Amino acid sequence: MPASSMSVVDIVFDIEGTSLPVEHALALLHALEGPLPWFPEEAWTGVHPVRGAATGYGVLLLANRAKLVLRMPESRLQESRALEGQLLDVAGSPLRVGSGRLRPLQPGATLHAQRVASEAGDEGAFQDEVAAHLEALGVGCKFITGRARTARAGTRDIGGYSVALHGLGIEDSLRMQREGMGGDRCLGWGIFVPAKTIVAAD
Repeated sequence: MPASSMSVVDIVFDIEGTSLPVEHALALLHALEGPLPWFPEEAWTGVHPVRGAATGYGVLLLANRAKLVLRMPESRLQESRALEGQLLDVAGSPLRVGSGRLRPLQPGATLHAQRVASEAGDEGAFQDEVAAHLEALGVGCKFITGRARTARAGTRDIGGYSVALHGLGIEDSLRMQREGMGGDRCLGWGIFVPAKTIVAAD
């Protein structure tokens, strides 16, 4: 089904836990596969980055109100309830998942992605990729790229940059949130959310 006709939403789950490894994305995805075996292969799915404070010894201290936010087709809403009440083992860190609530995508003239994956050799080449992606989707807006991002997923290194899009119309804003940008969205990359103002991508 084309993304333009697919209803995509965020499901926001309460979580209980104190910390996760800084490089937890792949372990979290593997933990999700138990209760949600369809999640990694489903089109339009993604895992929002979990909020926390990184320490200097490889641990992410979870914020008091940290949430587990999954982006997925609305048609999977009821199946996602299988995650409620689960105790996930995320690379040895326990994470208890509470109730989930639906949060529809909200259009915003400015969107921000903390990190967009790319194999571009430098920021200029990455900017060319972003421009080509927007043109291919027929999305008219301006964009700003921010600092370089890196992460490790198993034996694989992922690199990219933060991206802010601004001057978006309603339909283009919703489309970019549905479509995302780049790969590895189930590892927290390429997921856009509305931002109130934009000066530069951090």
